[in-house]
Amino acid sequence: MGSSTKAIREYLPPAPDRRRQRAGVRGGKRPEVLHEMYVLARNIPPLLAAIVGWTQVHWRGVASISGLETRSFTTRHVVVLLLMMWIWIHCFKGETIGQRRTPLLLFISSQLKAVVMGTAGCTLLLWVGRTMSHTGKHMSILLFAVRCLTGGLLCVLVAAALYEIVNRFSSPRLYLIVGSHRRAIEGYKQLLGYGTRPGAVLGFIDPDDSHSQYLPGEYLGSMNRLEELLMRNPIDLVYLALPLRSQYAIIQEAIWTCERMGVEYALPVDIFESNVDRVWRPSTQDAKAFVCRMVLEDYRMLLKRMLDVSLGLTALCVLAPLMAAIAVAIKLTSPGPVLFIQERFGRNRHRFRMYKFRSMVRNAEELFVHVEHRNEVSGPVFKMKRDPRVTKIGYILRKLSLDELPQLLNVIKGDMSLVGPRPMSIRDVSLLSEAWLMRRFSVTPGMTGLWQVSGRSNTNFDTWIELDLQYIDKWSLLLDFKILLRTIPMVISGTGAA
Repeated sequence: MGSSTKAIREYLPPAPDRRRQRAGVRGGKRPEVLHEMYVLARNIPPLLAAIVGWTQVHWRGVASISGLETRSFTTRHVVVLLLMMWIWIHCFKGETIGQRRTPLLLFISSQLKAVVMGTAGCTLLLWVGRTMSHTGKHMSILLFAVRCLTGGLLCVLVAAALYEIVNRFSSPRLYLIVGSHRRAIEGYKQLLGYGTRPGAVLGFIDPDDSHSQYLPGEYLGSMNRLEELLMRNPIDLVYLALPLRSQYAIIQEAIWTCERMGVEYALPVDIFESNVDRVWRPSTQDAKAFVCRMVLEDYRMLLKRMLDVSLGLTALCVLAPLMAAIAVAIKLTSPGPVLFIQERFGRNRHRFRMYKFRSMVRNAEELFVHVEHRNEVSGPVFKMKRDPRVTKIGYILRKLSLDELPQLLNVIKGDMSLVGPRPMSIRDVSLLSEAWLMRRFSVTPGMTGLWQVSGRSNTNFDTWIELDLQYIDKWSLLLDFKILLRTIPMVISGTGAA
């Protein structure tokens, strides 16, 4: 047995820990934005407790908020606050929620212990400040401790619970590893390391198959299968673990393939050997790697999601009577269910069930073969202005886009967004033959988008794809607002509706 084979055997993943399995600790990516929000919520209790205490003391005898400006807030106050924040953050030094390797309850207990220690340290600092320099002499130490402790407990518990719930209901992530030697095995272990979001490795591809029998997952073939695998599978991230010096051209070609198809890829940080153990590593929270994303994922994506949920819930409540009336009309005018539920491709081609009001006869999908040859648009999509399968009430619903209203449920669930490329059906996607078309699936699909406000059914397939890619490349919150505002008159007038 060669030395390289021995090295691979040493890096095979250990047997799963039953305790960790019972705790539901699974692999996958944690959203960095949620992780940052958790850290922010966890670190503000002492600052809030001090500010509330100081404001309460100096509020007495002040007629207005502007009167607080005349009260003394000296450099000593600032120094004490900074020391409090240092003590508090230092108590939480260690594992964060995005990198934890312990069961959730054990992790929360350690965080609560840090809250108690931080409260004790900050309270002691306040007492010392009062004793030595009369800083905060009018502030109640007991009330400060109670506020700090209560705020810390609430922030940790609520933020951790929301973080866990979001990740539990997130779609599993699918990875593909390029390589089959030591670095690939390390990446496999890290990608399936202990975390909160479920994930799986599809397999390994490598031009060198000499170590395929020792891999912990399936060997899928050589590099010429990369594009095929990305076309056929909803892969979220490609982990490039080939040696850089000897396989540079192959790695570059793999990167170009991923970028052309809109799939994220990652490079391990240990491409070069280092004897220094204090190397900074980026916080990807699923592997020690540099991740190249096809779209930005920062606070703006969190704001977009918050807007989706808030506006979606508001629209659902306001339109509930109209949706109830539509449901009754559908039930009275044609036999069959009220909703039409169909599997569509979402972000990274993960499938989800999309809801619409049924606008066709009950067996419309069975009758599709009889009208498919009458398609009026080019490309893989099917559009027909006078489709005989559409019911009388269905024509009205489609003309005003009212059949799309149940997709507000998809928006609230997170399968869709209010604005984004339209989700394509399994039939349409199966007819896509060019790899670059897959890039439209690198973002969450939406109820409306540039295609809808640019004529909808009056535009051809090539223009549709061009508008989708333009939206991905130029996305901003302002662009979303503009599309939403332009959608309203388009829907009312029925412009471009099929």
